[in-house]
Amino acid sequence: MIDLDDVEAMAELDSLGILDDVEGFPRQCREAWRIADTTEGLPSGAGVDSILVVGMGGSGISGDVAQAVVEPRFPLPWRVVKGYGPLPEWVGRNTCVFVMSYSGQTEEALAAFEDASGRGARIVIISSGGALMTMGRDRGAALVRIPGGLQPRASLGYLCLCLLGTLRKMQLAPDMTEEMAESLEVLDAIAAVCRRDVPSGDNPAKTLAGRLYGKIPVIYGGYGVGAVAAQRFKTDLNEYGKSPAFYNVLPELNHNEIVGWNRLGEMTSANFVLVLLRDPYEDRRVALRFPATAKVVAGHVSDVVEVCSEGRSRLARLLSFALVTQLAAVYLGLGYGVDPGPVEAIEMLKSELENN
Repeated sequence: MIDLDDVEAMAELDSLGILDDVEGFPRQCREAWRIADTTEGLPSGAGVDSILVVGMGGSGISGDVAQAVVEPRFPLPWRVVKGYGPLPEWVGRNTCVFVMSYSGQTEEALAAFEDASGRGARIVIISSGGALMTMGRDRGAALVRIPGGLQPRASLGYLCLCLLGTLRKMQLAPDMTEEMAESLEVLDAIAAVCRRDVPSGDNPAKTLAGRLYGKIPVIYGGYGVGAVAAQRFKTDLNEYGKSPAFYNVLPELNHNEIVGWNRLGEMTSANFVLVLLRDPYEDRRVALRFPATAKVVAGHVSDVVEVCSEGRSRLARLLSFALVTQLAAVYLGLGYGVDPGPVEAIEMLKSELENN
């Protein structure tokens, strides 16, 4: 394993500056909130009866994160679509459709924009540019422009906080000023102890990466905050850590997946590590299931690791998970001696599709 305290060695591996981008997550969240607050030309929220968020990869998970933040207080139906469509039959003039693509070139997002535009929906585009912004400008959609130059998966703060801030400005979501202030305090504190120059023994993100090294992580989160965090951690491990990883959600997994641990014990115990994402505010009944689940699974994995969210508000807790797990995934990739930036498999897939 590459020494994660060797800052120069990590910098040499990190050709795209991914660690810089992820360490800048708190700054990104601050900037996104300001962008949303100062964006003009948003559609009226009056009469909106449903929300649809369209996006793939980091854009799609941003919709999931935002939904998890506001869900307990949100009065309207909300759905996230991650595909070409067609969009649900109920999408129409009273639906606010957020089409999200960091690059503005995602073909699924472009197809969804065409569909939503044809139905007269109220469309808000969140992107850094590309064909999507051009099409939106030509057809009168509202445009929320975020800074370019990042890898899409490193733009979670911009995408998620611009979405939440735009909903707030359209008066479709409750005011979250206090939650945002608390979240930034929490993120700054996490960033201070997880940055690259903090030694592994005092660095929660490096410690987590070390416990995952050489293993296949299986991540369990509780319904709500933990579920979305588990999904995001899984994809970060795939893209930054270049590692297979899997996730599931309590209590649902107690009704199916838990039985699968009864076989292949020698193989799983040598190769799998169980990661439990714990939220202090998780449902009491879910909280009881975590230790019971760990007890059943512990004999079939090499280690059981707990990661806890920080903060009081749902926004702070979700963003705290996002920051520490993103950094852990980047450190894991660097620990393997691989560049966390390039995603060669995705580029190969795109090339293959273009040739067909």
